[in-house]
Amino acid sequence: MGEAQDRLKALITTEWGPALRELGFKGSGRVWTLPDERDWVMLGIQTSTGSTSREAKFTFNLLVVGKSVWSEAFIHRPYIGARPNPNVMSVYRLQQRSGFLTHGEDHWWLLAGDGSNENAISREVLEALRSAIVPAIISEMASPSPEPRRY
Repeated sequence: MGEAQDRLKALITTEWGPALRELGFKGSGRVWTLPDERDWVMLGIQTSTGSTSREAKFTFNLLVVGKSVWSEAFIHRPYIGARPNPNVMSVYRLQQRSGFLTHGEDHWWLLAGDGSNENAISREVLEALRSAIVPAIISEMASPSPEPRRY
């Protein structure tokens, strides 16, 4: 891995992971799950293929899908796996990139490998998680509608 990817991994481990746990999520690395009896509720951290050792380009993917809907889909399409992955397009009730919630359009954060913007990116992501991303997930969990939609 390059410097930027190492910095991203460290931020996930030391900053964002603990914040997600405080918000009720379980997980590690790039996939986080909010336990729920009815739904799969997941948050994924996706890195771009355009990332380099000097710059990690990443975003967050939100996923909410009913467990019964997923199980039914899995019967007919076993290639989707028994458990969803928020970083792969598939069956969903909500599947959304975080930038549409935080910036009004698709947004990828750019983390410098030299650490020059690490504190600013860390704070911005923490604020996005707390003020936009997790609230959108919680709101979707409260919705009785099984229909797919995007924000």
